[in-house]
Amino acid sequence: MQFDDQADIYDKRTGLGEKTAQKIAATVNQMIKPYLKGQFLEIGAGTGEIGYFLQDLPIPYIGIDLSNGMLEIYRQRFKEQKNRPRLIQMDGNAIWPLQNGSVSVFFSSRAMHQLDHEHVLNQLKKLAVPTSSLLILGNVKRSKISTKTIMRKEMHSLLNNFGLKEKSGQSNRNLLFDALEKQGGERLPSITASRWLVSHAPIDSIESWKNVDGIAGQAIDQKLKTKILDSLILRAKEKFTDLHLAMETEETYELNAIKLPYN
Repeated sequence: MQFDDQADIYDKRTGLGEKTAQKIAATVNQMIKPYLKGQFLEIGAGTGEIGYFLQDLPIPYIGIDLSNGMLEIYRQRFKEQKNRPRLIQMDGNAIWPLQNGSVSVFFSSRAMHQLDHEHVLNQLKKLAVPTSSLLILGNVKRSKISTKTIMRKEMHSLLNNFGLKEKSGQSNRNLLFDALEKQGGERLPSITASRWLVSHAPIDSIESWKNVDGIAGQAIDQKLKTKILDSLILRAKEKFTDLHLAMETEETYELNAIKLPYN
């Protein structure tokens, strides 16, 4: 799915906010202290919401992303500065254009599930610093009873009913980590980098999906999208007494890391 059309509204629609991004970057900085012999590669750098605060890392930063529109917003964050991050517009399912054995830290926030699992494994093995390297994946974790979680679960069910499959960040991470563990990788304890309260109504999820191209990561025909959203509204009315009634729940941002098995 192409994200250029979402670039201008992406942070407003799904952004974490400056304080959370700063906390994530600070936590990442602590995590990578044993892994400073190579470069830091962010896969799915997006608009630079987190990447902006990763520029002071003690190793060189490189960001890649499919969307040039997203990266242009990232570049604009540095328009008044002389030193700008190295950003590469490319499809993450293509060969990552870095020197073999040059990356000691691979980082991705809410983007790795867009990539082919086997391709990622191949690129990690090729680019990882052979002495010691780390993969860090960040994601938002929500309560099972939160409005967002319930609405996403209903969307997932509907997509299955319509013969579509939603890409899951958690299942993709588990596949990657399981494969790396079988090769000798070592999972590290997950770290909660930030937590916050969010107020969300069912209609907010519906409007969010309505206002972007495709749906839940799927590029689909507009008529089918309307049919899916109409079905979702009916389900939401069965689950909630008022689609406009917001419920406040806690969300957290978790960092999951694994030492790569290439040393």
